[in-house]
Amino acid sequence: MGDSISQGREGDHTWRYRLSRSLTRHGVPARFAGPWRGTWVPSAAQPPGGRPAPPGHPAYAGPYREGLRFPDSRHYACWGRRLDEAKDNIADAVAEHRPDWLMVALGFNDLAWGVCGPDRLLAAMAAFVRRARRAAPSIGLLVADVVHRTPLEEHPHLERDVAAYNRRLPALLEGLSTARSPVAPVGLGVVYDARTDSYDGLHPNELGEIKIARAFAEAYQAAVRRPAPVPG
Repeated sequence: MGDSISQGREGDHTWRYRLSRSLTRHGVPARFAGPWRGTWVPSAAQPPGGRPAPPGHPAYAGPYREGLRFPDSRHYACWGRRLDEAKDNIADAVAEHRPDWLMVALGFNDLAWGVCGPDRLLAAMAAFVRRARRAAPSIGLLVADVVHRTPLEEHPHLERDVAAYNRRLPALLEGLSTARSPVAPVGLGVVYDARTDSYDGLHPNELGEIKIARAFAEAYQAAVRRPAPVPG
C-alpha cells in the first residue's frame, strides 16, 4: 500500500520487484495482493477524485523495465496517494484482497502538499491501522516512515515535518501493535538518501529500490522472528 515510491514509473524495476525476486530466490512462500499490476504512465489521463482507479485504468498499467519478468506484480500503490485518503478505503481493500500482511509506505504526499502536519498524519495512521483490522482482526502491518527528499524552496518546512513525524511514529506503532495483529516499523528515513538513492530527489533509482526492499525484508524478518532474504 503506497504512493509513487512504491508503484514506480513506467520502465522502473520497483522495490516491489526486488523484494519479490529475493523471496522467490530464497524459497519464501509469498503472494502479493492488490487491484493493480503495473507502473504509472505519465501520459495517461488520471482518474478524477480521490477514489482508487479501476484495475484496468491505463494510468496504472504501465510496463516495468524492458525484459523484466514480474508475474507476482499485484499491488495497491498509486502515484499521488495520500494516507488521509487511503485510510478511508483500506477496510474495503483488505476485505476484498485478504492480505496476511500489509506493507505500508504512505505519508510523504500528505506532508509535502500541506494536507496534514505531523499530528494529523499520526492520527490518520492510527485510523488506517484500526480500519484495516476492522476487515481482518489478525492482519500484520509493516509501516514505513517517510523518506527525506532533497530540499524544495517552495516547501521550506517539509524537512522539519518529516523529521517530526518519523521521530514519533515508532511509539505510535508500538502502542497499536498487539500479539494478534503486530504492527512493525520500517525505518526508511535513516537508510534512504535521496541525494544518491533517487533519480529526481525523491523517487528511487536502482540503489534506492534495493534499500527500500531491504528495509521491508528486515522488518518482516524481525516481526515474524524467522530468517528472511535480504535483497542486495
